[in-house]
Amino acid sequence: MQVKIACKLTIKVVYSLTNFKEQSIYVMKYAIISDIHGNLEALESVLTEIEKHYVDSLLCLGDVVGYGPNPNECVEVIRDKAEVILAGNHDYAPLGKLDLSYFNPWARNAIEWTADQLSESSKEFLLSLPLKMNLNGFTIVHSTPLNPEQWNYIITIGDAVRNFHEFEGRVCFVGHSHVPMIVSVKNEDYRAIRENPLQIDPDRRYIINVGSVGQPRDLIPRAAYAIYDTTNGTYELFRVDYDIAETQSKIIQSGLPEFLAERLELGQ
Repeated sequence: MQVKIACKLTIKVVYSLTNFKEQSIYVMKYAIISDIHGNLEALESVLTEIEKHYVDSLLCLGDVVGYGPNPNECVEVIRDKAEVILAGNHDYAPLGKLDLSYFNPWARNAIEWTADQLSESSKEFLLSLPLKMNLNGFTIVHSTPLNPEQWNYIITIGDAVRNFHEFEGRVCFVGHSHVPMIVSVKNEDYRAIRENPLQIDPDRRYIINVGSVGQPRDLIPRAAYAIYDTTNGTYELFRVDYDIAETQSKIIQSGLPEFLAERLELGQ
């Protein structure tokens, strides 16, 4: 991935809701991905496309593992490629950090399988991931800026309303639902935004879901990734074809639930 040095930004890394560690990096143009879910074919296709954008930094919003057949490989790739990686609930669950009764039977089966597959190196890495980060002008989190450890979803405008007061800056990027979505507010005027690409209005604030790399659920099977360019204030969501049949074959051969293979071609 080609990196170009730009303006200096300060990052606050949130290891808990009260603990901050500051560091500085040079970035302007971001690729943002989420919910890889052990789908190596989708991840590799997305990274190939991202390289064409010459971004300064790759951000991953969590759920590197879970559901898919290549958890260790995805951890290794994203650990090497991403500047910033957050924890998702499927990253914590195989490590015994979450109550599995929270998950549906297919997810629970996949979590138990993933727990057996993860190397010690992968486990240590996933344990180290933070829940939330505040960058200069925007925030990233897997679930919600309000109580991210509760793993709630933002899937309606009402959900977004409850979260706008919980982050700094103009934009908060989220994942978790696997469904791309944009909600914007100005003077209590809340709107669902459908423009893509989107010119960020400096007078409005935004919560943006960047969709899923490895298991899209918006009835579009293609992997999703986003580009956020702070130099011109633009955001764009992209979709990428990948070898779904190969991932499906791996899922079935691994003994994971066949439903997890079937849903990939349906985008749900």
